[in-house]
Amino acid sequence: FFDMQHIFILLWAAALLGLCQAGHVQVLTSRNFAKVNEGDWLLKFYAPWCGHCKRMEPMYEALAKTLADSSTSVGKVDGSAERSLTAIFSVAGFPSLFYVAPDGQTVYPYKGPRSEEALVEFVEGGYKEVEALSFWTGPFGFVGQMKWFLLYLGDFILTTFEWLAERFGYVVAGVIMLGVAMVGTASVVVGMTVATGGGDVKRD
Repeated sequence: FFDMQHIFILLWAAALLGLCQAGHVQVLTSRNFAKVNEGDWLLKFYAPWCGHCKRMEPMYEALAKTLADSSTSVGKVDGSAERSLTAIFSVAGFPSLFYVAPDGQTVYPYKGPRSEEALVEFVEGGYKEVEALSFWTGPFGFVGQMKWFLLYLGDFILTTFEWLAERFGYVVAGVIMLGVAMVGTASVVVGMTVATGGGDVKRD
C-alpha cells in the first residue's frame, strides 16, 4: 500500500505538471529543445532588449492559453542567449516565428500579421500554404545540425577555458586546452586510420 501511495502521488504530480505547462509559453533552451521533435510547436525567437518582442508578449501568452486544448505547444527561445538555436533557424531579426509540423522535422516560417487570430489560423492549417524550410539546410537537417554542433562546441570550449583561467591563470589554461586539442586530434586520426584499414601491414 505504501508503494502504491507513492506511485499515485508521482502520477498526480506528473499530471499537474502537464496541466501547468498547457496554456503557458514554455521556455526552450539547448538543454530541452529536443522536445520540439515530439509533436507540433509554435516557436518564437526573441531578445530581452527587443521592443517589438516585449509588446508581443501579452498576445503570445494569450495565444498559448487559446491553444491549450490543441496539439500545438507554444514555446519561446531567447535568441540572444541561445546562439546555436538562433543559427540553425537562420534567425535574421527579432521576433521571428516558426511552426514545427507534427512530424517534428518540417519547419515553416511565419511572416504574417502578429495577431492571435492569424497565428491560430496558421497553426491550424494555414502553414500548408507556405513553403517549408529546406530540410537539408534547415534546423533538423545535416547542415543545421552541423551548425548547432560547431557553435555548441565553441561555447563549451570558451566556457571551459574561462573556468580554467579563473582558477589557474591564462597560461596554464591555454596549455591544458592545447593538450586536450592535441589528444583529441590524435584520437580522431587514429580512429580514422583504423576504420579505413590504414593500420594493416602488407606482407608478401
